[in-house]
Amino acid sequence: MTTLIDTAIPAEDYLEQVLRHDALEGRTEEAFVAVFLSGINATLSEKPELYRSYGPWWPEIKRLMIERELNAKFGENIDEGVSQIYSLSRPALTLIAAHLYSAERIEAGYIYSAHHELTVHDDAEDTEPYLHVSDDEEMEKLIAVRG
Repeated sequence: MTTLIDTAIPAEDYLEQVLRHDALEGRTEEAFVAVFLSGINATLSEKPELYRSYGPWWPEIKRLMIERELNAKFGENIDEGVSQIYSLSRPALTLIAAHLYSAERIEAGYIYSAHHELTVHDDAEDTEPYLHVSDDEEMEKLIAVRG
């Protein structure tokens, strides 16, 4: 049976290229991370349901926001198991991977969908996609309150 650990995550060397060539724009990594997280904070403050577009990357994004005190509205609970799997060696690489994933979801028309079919590694026993459900209770409560 496929588990989250069997899912495919972009290679860090690829993400490093995207970071260097397309994202930094002359900034340091920390400046990039600060601007990126600030943008997510502003976007989710207006439309919290957009957190779902980040799928399994959301728990680590939330952790990074908590560390930088950017999420007063979004709560403090993090799905540790998902966060451990969907975090990379540096925050900037995690955010690039999350952005690429979210952009793919948006382009496919799944912007608000909580259901994510994640591809698995080629060498996994089971090649069926893994179904991940974005279900951050704190975010869902915020969404419900906003109507």
